[in-house]
Amino acid sequence: ATDLSGDAVSCARRVLKAAGLADRVIFAQPDAEKILRKLSIPVISGAAVAGGIALDTTEVALTKLPRLLALVNDVRDGSPLSSSGIALDLPIATLTRDAVIEQTLGTATNRIAVMPNNEEAQLLTFAERTPAGSAPEGEGDSATDPCDNRIALDLGDGAPCPVFLPESDQFARRLRKMAKLRRKWAQREGVTCYRVYDADLPDYSAAIDLYEGSSATPGRWLVIAEYAAPRSVDPALAEKRLLDILAIAPRILNVDPENVFAKARIRSRGGSQYGKQAGGTSATGAGDAKGRTRNTPKGGRPGKAAAPATPADIRTRHLPLIEEGGLTFAVNFNDYLDTGVFLDHRITRGLVREHAKSARYFLNLFAYTGTATCYAADAGVEETVTVDLSNTYLDWAERNMEQNGFVGPQHHYVRADVMSWIRDMRETRNRWDLIFCDPPTFSNSSKMGHRTWDVQRDHVELLIGLSRLLTREGEAIFSCNLRTFRPDTEELARAGVVLTDITEQTIPEDFARNQRIHKCYLVRRYTSEEAMRMVGMDEEAIRERTRELRSNAERHGGPT
Repeated sequence: ATDLSGDAVSCARRVLKAAGLADRVIFAQPDAEKILRKLSIPVISGAAVAGGIALDTTEVALTKLPRLLALVNDVRDGSPLSSSGIALDLPIATLTRDAVIEQTLGTATNRIAVMPNNEEAQLLTFAERTPAGSAPEGEGDSATDPCDNRIALDLGDGAPCPVFLPESDQFARRLRKMAKLRRKWAQREGVTCYRVYDADLPDYSAAIDLYEGSSATPGRWLVIAEYAAPRSVDPALAEKRLLDILAIAPRILNVDPENVFAKARIRSRGGSQYGKQAGGTSATGAGDAKGRTRNTPKGGRPGKAAAPATPADIRTRHLPLIEEGGLTFAVNFNDYLDTGVFLDHRITRGLVREHAKSARYFLNLFAYTGTATCYAADAGVEETVTVDLSNTYLDWAERNMEQNGFVGPQHHYVRADVMSWIRDMRETRNRWDLIFCDPPTFSNSSKMGHRTWDVQRDHVELLIGLSRLLTREGEAIFSCNLRTFRPDTEELARAGVVLTDITEQTIPEDFARNQRIHKCYLVRRYTSEEAMRMVGMDEEAIRERTRELRSNAERHGGPT
């Protein structure tokens, strides 16, 4: 018995021991040579190997499927590295949800539709492969000849790489070229985590990010994010392309297949909604936040989840550490669509650091894992406030801050719905010299009650609100990942808010293929008259707005 997961093997050993069957099963590492070698040991070598191979792919991560299929074929054919002379050319029974199984093992002789865990799957059986020329008279060879229909690519490392599609050779050549270019650029710029490939070939529509660990957690990791294929593309073909990417990329980029993680993205969202989080469910009340933002105690955040091995334990979990801009951040490849660091905001974080050098108070809204807060603290601000709706991400932000030595009562972490929190803060005297705001494109989190968030629909209210939290000379950096985002500059100007588009200067070289990966703006506050002139509105509109503001002031007994 074997499994690609060491944890699964450990669990199986415990189950067999409890059942009193531990002596009936031999475990081997998931390597054909080692499996075949175990079958040739003296205890069993006197007997013929009979029976069949049982294969369950229903819980196998997509990133590991190419390795598993290669293992099955190596075991059936006999590992070329094995001296045992044994090959297990036996019938196979497979529980699977993957159509590509038949591409590798041949046409199934029987199939049964099943519902393990109430999810559709198939139980497939494959006959043993009869040697060529020995098929019974009157039967075709298609079900009995060797059936792996994959193509072996030569990637230049001395071992063939089985792939499903011959055109995947083009992808391999392109990835090798980009890896060489990116490696030279990264070494020159001192960058250790970067995008290697970004849908350079339209048919191989995925983004490939390489992460190199710090000296504390050395290693290399790949995150391969597949963009959703158009409906016109056959899903089976798209799956084969992705499986070929997963087989080729770790070989070319010299990454252990165990350190490859596959994600799925939808282009229209830009990957900016980073998923449901563990943690408390009650929101910070307005009364708790009012007038106390710079003194909100850490213990005031409610309801942390206490169960072990959940994403909520982010402060104590062993996570890879990466370095950027002289700072260290924890990344999580397993639990979320995003890893904890948005690589496309590398320059934007550096911009936060530069602007923070002249700031005393820094505010991070929709803070995620607090990387921008770390950059501001590194610039020497006196005080930081980090606001997010998720306890998990606030814990992660605090971990990142502590990892870089930024601890103490001057650093505050507030769990709140940002829009409600801004309204509360406008009633206080708390103001900030620099605000960073990077909201998700969309959110319907249950923690927001009945309200949803849409950055295109709600950005005017957000930016007007945060502009009122700036000091007189303060400024904000606002970014979003909606590819089609268009700010309502005239409505903002009527409220005295002016945006300066700095998107182009914040796109890193490794994201240059996708100039719409994010939008980024400087936000400043002026009088309505100044702002409307700055965005080119006509004088009649300016006069009308001036009269409107004067009328409001008279009606309410003061300025609005």
